[in-house]
Amino acid sequence: MDDFAPRLGGGRMQTIILDDHGRAWDARSPALRSFLHCSLPDFDFLTYLIENLGFVAVTKIAPDAARIRFRPETVSQTSIAAALYCLADMGIERTIISHPGQFVEKLVPSLAQTIAYIAEQIAASHQQPSSAFTSRELPLETLANTDEALSSLFAQWIDSKQAYDSATLADVLPESLRARFMLVEPVDGRLTITDVGSGFEIYGETWRKNARGLPMEEQPDYVYGQWVQGIYRGVQETLMPRLDEVDATIRRPDMNDSIHCHYHRLILPFTCQGNGRTCLLGASVFDLREQQSALDRRAVEECPA
Repeated sequence: MDDFAPRLGGGRMQTIILDDHGRAWDARSPALRSFLHCSLPDFDFLTYLIENLGFVAVTKIAPDAARIRFRPETVSQTSIAAALYCLADMGIERTIISHPGQFVEKLVPSLAQTIAYIAEQIAASHQQPSSAFTSRELPLETLANTDEALSSLFAQWIDSKQAYDSATLADVLPESLRARFMLVEPVDGRLTITDVGSGFEIYGETWRKNARGLPMEEQPDYVYGQWVQGIYRGVQETLMPRLDEVDATIRRPDMNDSIHCHYHRLILPFTCQGNGRTCLLGASVFDLREQQSALDRRAVEECPA
């Protein structure tokens, strides 16, 4: 981990990343990539940190001026506070503020005005309701009419007496559900990804291979991750299976696009072998009866569990 204050040498501009615990990192630091399990990311790593993890980037561009980048919708209050302290410590007065969705960067002449402007941007973003994700909970009785694969998985859950057996489920998940599943467990109070199927292709192979051990919300589309994590959390609290019809538009920062998904998802609470904790298995299928173009069908195959 790098010291909080940036070290500039040889006239080179250095970008400092403030994370959601207020810690500062050099944006080029291998330690930061290792810490986030992204040693060789195949996407714009800095953009991912800002847009999806709620981190803040500060780049000193002159003795009394700096550029600050953040995303109002996801930025951590701790990250913002740490960034402002960092600006004060560096003696910054003038700032250039930029964030996604802002066509023109904002030049602010004083630190006090910078603080006020950032607070205004965050407050405005939180007042805008998100309609990118909708979920309609369905009665479990409709499983028989929804999809045979989900119905079979639900029957397996009943027969197993809710005890998670990866070997038995391995025979069910990859073929009937095209390996489109995610398994999460509570670790230190956070739902953490412990397994993810090869059919979970929306974010690419590199992210999927590094997903194990990440908090569930730390997906490339952080807002979607937070939203779906809340639904899984509800299943964890009630220990009752849940079937949803989901409609979501999910951002893919590495491809600089969004993908629309419409699917049915079944979340099942299991008892993990060995530690006795509750683990949650989510699996999804798509209604291929809908009339879709070839491009739409390809997009469906990429959508998450």
